Amino acid sequence: MAKASGYTPMMKHYLEVKERNKDAIIFYRLGDFYEMFFEDAKTASNELDLVLTGRNAGVEEKVPMCGIPHHAANGYIQRLIQKGYKVAIVEQLEDVSSAKGLVKRDVIKIVTPGTIMDEVSDEKNTVYIAALHDYQFGLAVVLCEMTTGEMRAQLIDKQVMAIQKVIMGNNVREVVVSDGFDKKMLKMLEDMPQVTLSYQKNSEIKPAYMHLLSDIEDTRIHQAFGILTNYLDDTQKRSMAHLNHVEFVYEHDYMQMDFATKQNLELTQSIRNNANSTTLWSFLDKCKSSMGSRTLRKWIEYPLLDVKAINKRLDAIEFLNDNFITKDELREHLSYVYDMERLSARVAYGSANPRDVVRLIKTLEHTPAIFEIFKDCSAYEEFQSIDPCIALYDKIKDAIVEEPPLSLKDGGVFVEGYHAELDEVRRIGKSGKNWILELENKERERTGVKSLKIGYNRVFGYYIEVTKANLDQIKEEFGYIRKQTLANAERFVTQELKEKEDAIVHAQERSIRLEQELFHALLSDICVYLPKLHDVAKALATIDALYALSEISSENGYTRPHFHSEHAIFMEEARHPILDRSMKQTRYVSNNLDMSEEHDILMITGPNMGGKSTYMRQTALIVVMAQIGCFVPAAKVDMPIFDQIFTRIGASDDIMSGQSTFMVEMIEANNALQNATANSLILFDEIGRGTSTYDGMALAQAMIEYITNHIHAKTLFSTHYHELTDMAVHNQSIRNVHVDVHEEDDHITFLYRISDGKADKSYGINVARLAHLPDSVLERANQLLEQLEQQDQGVANIQAPQIIQTENPLHKAVIERIEAVDINKMTPMEAMQCLYEIKAKLHTDK
Repeated sequence: MAKASGYTPMMKHYLEVKERNKDAIIFYRLGDFYEMFFEDAKTASNELDLVLTGRNAGVEEKVPMCGIPHHAANGYIQRLIQKGYKVAIVEQLEDVSSAKGLVKRDVIKIVTPGTIMDEVSDEKNTVYIAALHDYQFGLAVVLCEMTTGEMRAQLIDKQVMAIQKVIMGNNVREVVVSDGFDKKMLKMLEDMPQVTLSYQKNSEIKPAYMHLLSDIEDTRIHQAFGILTNYLDDTQKRSMAHLNHVEFVYEHDYMQMDFATKQNLELTQSIRNNANSTTLWSFLDKCKSSMGSRTLRKWIEYPLLDVKAINKRLDAIEFLNDNFITKDELREHLSYVYDMERLSARVAYGSANPRDVVRLIKTLEHTPAIFEIFKDCSAYEEFQSIDPCIALYDKIKDAIVEEPPLSLKDGGVFVEGYHAELDEVRRIGKSGKNWILELENKERERTGVKSLKIGYNRVFGYYIEVTKANLDQIKEEFGYIRKQTLANAERFVTQELKEKEDAIVHAQERSIRLEQELFHALLSDICVYLPKLHDVAKALATIDALYALSEISSENGYTRPHFHSEHAIFMEEARHPILDRSMKQTRYVSNNLDMSEEHDILMITGPNMGGKSTYMRQTALIVVMAQIGCFVPAAKVDMPIFDQIFTRIGASDDIMSGQSTFMVEMIEANNALQNATANSLILFDEIGRGTSTYDGMALAQAMIEYITNHIHAKTLFSTHYHELTDMAVHNQSIRNVHVDVHEEDDHITFLYRISDGKADKSYGINVARLAHLPDSVLERANQLLEQLEQQDQGVANIQAPQIIQTENPLHKAVIERIEAVDINKMTPMEAMQCLYEIKAKLHTDK
């Protein structure tokens, strides 16, 4: 950064601000623009496609500069934040007209990837900031979702997968740590994609935030909480009154799934192109409000372990499904519910605008009716004890016009009759504007210039504009004073116009100041109700999520799952929820799943594309749906409560950490073997395929033995190692099933039906034929396969490839012609002539 000597006072101040905020791009307010200078300008120009210019700053060379209109700042800030930058916003803190010397400016807020508020672009998604405190055996984590004020805390191990689960699984975009944070952990955090690392020295909790910890006494959590709240104070530079009480997350309350499992099952984020169109969340999301959608997402990410809590949701869904008229009424009222979580948070944060308040009023208007509908649902009788804030609604419902402007500066926010002084000031302003219209008509008559008009701008105020073609009609006795010359017109003022302008402008300014005062007073009234609004928002979001699950269940004919304490799972006519709905042209083939108490492993064999992976995924998705309290796509489901789900599905290199497909496969498998219990569900899809045949088969068999001997978790294990199916003969914990195919004349048809027993073969060559591999390749593959099957040996003893003889007479004639040629006795010209003849024969016979 340049030294401040020699620069103008404004530029010196900019450099002082930059020195205090070295890790942020400075948006420096000058008039109607935010300007960036020096390296910030170069960075912003490159990232935002802005024109890079220069500015005279008191030194010989111009300093690099670029800028954006202040009213469009949020869009530009979003783009920088998404790329991991921080933006420090420097505003003018006093009126330019009344400032003496340099206008006072300072940083009013630092927007970071984890602290977005007004800059949020996706209403349904959540972005978290996390503070980490490391201690001897683990990490204390406090998460905060700024736009809603949600806060959660938990203790985790210092393991890669545990940290991944918290950071990547919760869409944490920024991690705050202290200066003495563990260096090894720090390196791992730096390597995580889309995570910005920030530092905070002070971990002492300020008295204003102590109440948010409620009954959490763990000093490790206190350290992380102090780091977070001090960082928020430093960056937001305002009261964090919108923060909610910290909720401590106990792992034994929820089903545990690591990040890879959630990703493999595409619960809330699609593997393909980072879109969410094919996720379980997007499929189930029939919510009417954004806060309902976010609540549903949280349910999917944290399935329940408490059967009573699960049945409570199922009871509510059954209530709505059995009372379709009631559900129709609920749908109607929910369509008027806005995102009260974020609306009330913006009120507390101080960034709410008039339209936010109108949305809050509209939501409160329909809240009593929604609670009344749920009065007959005994599962959620606690909703009846929640104050629907009718008193607040009565207080603010008649304050603001139905369609107010976005900004207070535009005026016209409050209804007529709300405030006597405001009405009077508006009357003065309105009469003044009417006077201007009358004056315009009068001046047209007096001057004879029909095109004469009276306009207004912020620089000159009110003016009379006359085109140059009509200037000769303006006489001296009219009292016109020339103010501005344009290309095709002249602008004038009169003494009478200036005097009236003062009264009109004063009335307009006074009106806007009054509306600002009244609006802030209104927000203060709402702030008194914030705890109650939080309870209302949570209840409405829950009702909305329950409505969504009821809607998806009734639309698709889902059934209620049943839970038991036995170590057995049974699914009748189970279907993949998403594929079942998306396959409109063909009927999805439903399948049963039956694993009794004695069965730990369901060994699945069959060809690629036959449906093994789909069958495994559908089982896991149905388990997740059941444990979030949703009806399921099956004729019947009887199941235990699963404490964890582990998956090893698909093959993809972990490029970010430089790990191969096989290494990723082994890490994920190890995570399951180390952490699964008898109450867990494991999905292992073709374990061992990333290495040699014998290595892979040996590892797969060893894992199966370990599960059946030590863990006893319910495991779906698909494989192409058909030798493994013989394990079921000696191990009663293993049950063989296969995917049916119909084979006829080397052509196969996938039936997608799961049947008992092992598959006869893998049908790999048949699948290759469907992919239209060259006939010669397929014939050679068949030849090699026959050798392998006859010898029953590995690849080491396969005979050298032989030329495949064909019956094509053309090929035979050409080969005979070539064999008859004595190359040693041919001249170059004769060899060339022979080649031409062979080529001509091939061409002619074709």
